[in-house]
Amino acid sequence: MKIILTIGLIGLFLVGCSAAPIALPSNVATVPSGMGKSTYIDKVDHSFIPSKIINFSNLKVCAASTFANDGITLKDNAGSFVGAYTGRYYQQNNNQQISGGNVFKLIDEQSNTIIITGSKKTKPQQGGLIVDYIKYDAKISLINNNIQLQFQNIQAAQQSTGTSSNDGFRPVGTWAGARAPAAIETINSLAVSFKNCLN
Repeated sequence: MKIILTIGLIGLFLVGCSAAPIALPSNVATVPSGMGKSTYIDKVDHSFIPSKIINFSNLKVCAASTFANDGITLKDNAGSFVGAYTGRYYQQNNNQQISGGNVFKLIDEQSNTIIITGSKKTKPQQGGLIVDYIKYDAKISLINNNIQLQFQNIQAAQQSTGTSSNDGFRPVGTWAGARAPAAIETINSLAVSFKNCLN
């Protein structure tokens, strides 16, 4: 009985540790996940002051050349099995198609604001075994030659989940193992490309 109780307490301790948020950059805002202390990424702020005078046309051109909203294919092999009599492996290849489209969700000339929707792959993670797609919206405003650049509605989906069912896009958790660093790095690379285009 003591052994079972000890194992249970260790399990609860490990779950509590894994749900604790990891250290995040100061420009990343989070929201509670509703499960203990764990959180999801809410926004990533990359606002900046450009090195030259910018007009709204510059903003649109650089947004169109930096961001992409291509179609995405998510995969899994759920349902694959080894035949009981033949010993042969029967692989089930499941693909989930997510359509892309226009990167511009909103262009408001009066407020000098655009909203972009896009997606981008992360670099391979965990020894090259895992690649995620990151979907996001980017709200970009030009105010007194300051660029307000906010990434929001950030979600991730694993490109291929092997024999586990691929559940598609989900909010990005900030606990250990949730692969938030790769999502943040991907968003950062988009922000750098956009800044370089304008500067």
